[in-house]
Amino acid sequence: MNKEKRTSKLSYLIETIMFFTYAFFAVNWIAGSTLTPEIMAHFGIREFSQATLISNAVTLAKIIGNFAAAYVLNKLYPKKSIGLGSIFIVLGSVIAIFAPNFMIFVIGRFIMGFGGALFIVYFSPVVIEYFSPEDRPLINSLNTVCYNVGSILALLLVSPVLRHFNNWKHSLLFFAGISLILFFLWLIFGKDFEITDKTKEKYTLKHGLKEKIAWVMPLSYFGHLTLYMVMLNIFPISNLSPIDPKTISTLFAVGGVVGTVIAVILSKKLKKRVPIIKICTLIFSVTAVFMLRAKSGFLASVLAFSMGVLMYVPLTSFVTIPQELPGMNPARLTQIMSIYWAVVYLLETIAFYFVGVLIDKFSYQTGLYFAVILSFSFFIGSFFLPETSEYKNN
Repeated sequence: MNKEKRTSKLSYLIETIMFFTYAFFAVNWIAGSTLTPEIMAHFGIREFSQATLISNAVTLAKIIGNFAAAYVLNKLYPKKSIGLGSIFIVLGSVIAIFAPNFMIFVIGRFIMGFGGALFIVYFSPVVIEYFSPEDRPLINSLNTVCYNVGSILALLLVSPVLRHFNNWKHSLLFFAGISLILFFLWLIFGKDFEITDKTKEKYTLKHGLKEKIAWVMPLSYFGHLTLYMVMLNIFPISNLSPIDPKTISTLFAVGGVVGTVIAVILSKKLKKRVPIIKICTLIFSVTAVFMLRAKSGFLASVLAFSMGVLMYVPLTSFVTIPQELPGMNPARLTQIMSIYWAVVYLLETIAFYFVGVLIDKFSYQTGLYFAVILSFSFFIGSFFLPETSEYKNN
């Protein structure tokens, strides 16, 4: 494979298709979650605990999908693998929409989540195949904020679409239609490429499990991700904020978009990856403590926005590190990232469960402080991350 990659117009077209495919996966996903009351009423579900089957199915789909991603890539190669993830998103959505009962609806959401889990792993091998080393930090930044963009699109589109169709099924079908168009665009413009050197043996899960970076990354990031999920899902229903908690969560999400822009700028100027991770993750966790203790609405708002910025600034450097390791190729990178995503989702799910247990046993405050303590995992883990600038200089 050619080591001196040059970014072409096709590279940006492929990135655009993949970006919006995952962003509209997020839109469709969030739309389904937003419409939970209507969906529960349609299927005659009265207990909210039954509705949690959906989130459990999704968690399982993410873990299985992430682990399966590298195997699928080795068997089908990039074009078919990415296409499979894309069509699973559409297929799962359609099954859920036309499900005759609640269990089929859950199965549909599982298939959709599985497709999304495959898809997110394939961003990394596409980045190192199609983009020059100079352009990779920018593309990595876009990919890290992809779900956030989907969240913002959902915020802007779900209510107007629901008002227009006045039917949850037709609303979800509308978003599934957009995903289907993106799938066809991938079939037209997507390309295959070699995922490893033909002279070497295939890089398998067995090899990936021996990679130190495949374990350091999820053990570092899971606490950070747990606090992110808590801020978006639990904090809005708590009474710990001096102003509307939903406003705090929105500012947190918007801060993430601003943080991504800052990350792009910094990635062009800074040679080293690890220092920015250390600085931002420490300030992020400390800021979270002050945000939870804030009595002023203005101060809480500023701190929440700052948390969003600080969460996303280091992510570009974080996901770029494995791409810059010596001897990296798409097959090896896919194995590393599939293990990373699977383990990080598993750990985050366990941590999120214990946050809920602490809230039930004690209080919202106890659960949220536990999430803040876990978020320090990123700062601690940063001391075990390799500094890839050293490889470039050698």
